[in-house]
Amino acid sequence: MEMHYENTLLIVNSVFMIILMFVYYKQTKKDLSDQHDSDVYLPVNMPSDSFQINAQMLINHFPDFLCIKDNKGRWLGASDTYLKIFNLQDIDYIGKTDSELFHYSNSNADILKVSFIQDKSAWHLKEPVKETRIVTIGQKKKILEINRIPIFDNYDNELKLIVTGYFLNQNDNKKTQLELLPKAFENGHLSFIFLDKNFRISDVNTAFSLLTEYPSNELIGKPLSFIIKGKLTHLQTDFFANNPRRLWSGELTCLPKKGRDFPVKLEVSAIFKDDNSIAYFASLLDITQQKHAERRIIKLSYYDELTGLINRSMFYERLRKFIATAKEGTHGTIFVIDLDRFKVINESLGHDAGNELLKIVADRLKELIGANDIAARLSGDEFAILMITDKTYADTVYSATSLATEISQRLSEVMYVNNHEAFIGSSIGIAVYPEDCRTTDTILKAEVLLKYADIARNYAKNKGKNQYEFYDHKSPSQDKLLMELKLRKAIAKNELQLYYQPQYEAHSKKLCGAEVLIRWLHNNEKMIPPDQFITLAEDTGLIIEIGSWILRTACQQLKTWLDTGYPLPQISVNVSAQQFNEPKFLELIQKALDESGLAAEHLELEITESMLIGDARFIDLQLQQVKRMGIKLALDDFGTGYSSLSYLKNFPIDVLKMDQSFVKGMTIDSKNARIACAIIEIGHSLKQKVIAEGVESKEQFDFLRKHGCDIIQGYYFSKPLPCDEMTEFLKSDYDKFWVPVKRNPFE
Repeated sequence: MEMHYENTLLIVNSVFMIILMFVYYKQTKKDLSDQHDSDVYLPVNMPSDSFQINAQMLINHFPDFLCIKDNKGRWLGASDTYLKIFNLQDIDYIGKTDSELFHYSNSNADILKVSFIQDKSAWHLKEPVKETRIVTIGQKKKILEINRIPIFDNYDNELKLIVTGYFLNQNDNKKTQLELLPKAFENGHLSFIFLDKNFRISDVNTAFSLLTEYPSNELIGKPLSFIIKGKLTHLQTDFFANNPRRLWSGELTCLPKKGRDFPVKLEVSAIFKDDNSIAYFASLLDITQQKHAERRIIKLSYYDELTGLINRSMFYERLRKFIATAKEGTHGTIFVIDLDRFKVINESLGHDAGNELLKIVADRLKELIGANDIAARLSGDEFAILMITDKTYADTVYSATSLATEISQRLSEVMYVNNHEAFIGSSIGIAVYPEDCRTTDTILKAEVLLKYADIARNYAKNKGKNQYEFYDHKSPSQDKLLMELKLRKAIAKNELQLYYQPQYEAHSKKLCGAEVLIRWLHNNEKMIPPDQFITLAEDTGLIIEIGSWILRTACQQLKTWLDTGYPLPQISVNVSAQQFNEPKFLELIQKALDESGLAAEHLELEITESMLIGDARFIDLQLQQVKRMGIKLALDDFGTGYSSLSYLKNFPIDVLKMDQSFVKGMTIDSKNARIACAIIEIGHSLKQKVIAEGVESKEQFDFLRKHGCDIIQGYYFSKPLPCDEMTEFLKSDYDKFWVPVKRNPFE
């Protein structure tokens, strides 16, 4: 009778365990007796010498490695082979735990950490734990099989942990693995199949039969196409013919013996036999649930869950696709529909009633549109329709008028919601493609059309309830809308640029700073001045994004100049009222400083008088926090706004900026001159510096310097410069004042 080595080892281990437990029991009993007689107890971390001797004798004569630990994880004894695994053969390990041993410089810390975790697992499970691991001993890799056996007393208290095991012969390991392969194939939960060179089924496992509901004898010899629907011929002729070692993967349809077809993922790889002939191994995975989840995700992403209509994102996509593929003579009419009195019903009858009403509206819209038309719910009570026709423009307008009339009539009819009668109306705006789409930017066309229809909808709403309007190109809002859309694209296309206008000390003519200004180079060709887009940016809320970009970019640029050694002490950045009132305003400032590495002392923020009107406590708190950050504050355009002296008294302003309207006429208009002098005196009396901007002549400069103006800004010194020109400007100023240090001739 053949007996495997592993069985022999188990028997030896069992015998050894009995001997060891007997020795341990006798010794423990003796130790307890001695302690009782003498009333002297051994410390916990000092196991008795006699136990060490007996255990070590057994350990040394054990055929494979062995280690014994107490219930605290302290090593009581270990064979030399086991010590070499952890590189502990030269260390006094007795009484130490794994966590203490892996701090030794030469110990194999990684294996000790894993050993510690496995010990915990054995104690927790209260049963032997088996582990197979590859270790390196003497620069040779060996396969190690370890058994951890926890020992408990009669009261289920932890006593000792026995760690034993042996090295596997790699050939035996491979043989064992080969013996397990057929069992893994047959008993695996995954569906496997073997194919011959002609893609005919040669073997299947149980899971495959369960999946397809075919017994194996009904599948053997059948082509793969018998069970899989899809194009498979190209796998032999093209895919594997060019490179047999590739893995093919695809989603196809399974044809089961019973029931409905279902989607599967098929993976096929080639296998070379000993005679160099080819066969194929494949796996089959049912992906029905995955497909359901994907469809659910798509529906949530592109469809309105309440009404079942497509949402705004999908409507934009469909509209863009129509515009991109529309042939000459094809027209697309966009309707934007807003429900009248919906808010009243929603508030009086409740949100559930409002939701029911929206469903009724969606159903009625679907009844009115054609098979090729598209209906969508854009937001709360806002819907949209894309009507596609190949009629002339005149006929398209007529059809749009007819549909708008039908929508108005149908939606004004009574609706029954939660046992209540509800009446609503609709305001409809209409835009027609391509006549209403004058932009040449293909990407913008869909947005422009929807915006135009939305503008027309607003006209209809202003005229009264239950009206419709076509977009009118003579509307003054057209240019503003196009400018807004272009500005949004300008941010993404990096068309915005920063310019820097130098500022000089009046008495010394020394460069002391620069104001940061913004310019818009549209399509990198046409320069658009700030007075044409800053107000628009404020009206649309884009100023928040633009202002944040200005602050980050300016701080990064000044840090670069300072690191180079250029003499620019600070920059002044304009802040809008919307930025100032933004809850994260201070965070944005700090983030810009942190990311650039610029010290706060190099930054000055310019605010306007209009920003100081409102909640005085909030304004003062916001300004004080800016000051605590180390940033200076300048009041811009002083003298042209409200000019309340209480601002200067109550708020921590460092600098007054005299508006250029007073500077321009000061040499010929005595009133402007007196106002300029008064502003200078007011600023100085409050210990504030005064900047005069718009200085263009020597006469203006001399007048201001004579009357004590601190800082001069204007074309007299320099126009606003783009970044590269400002760099050259600073370099020339740097070269002018920098004196090279003479070398030591003795070095």
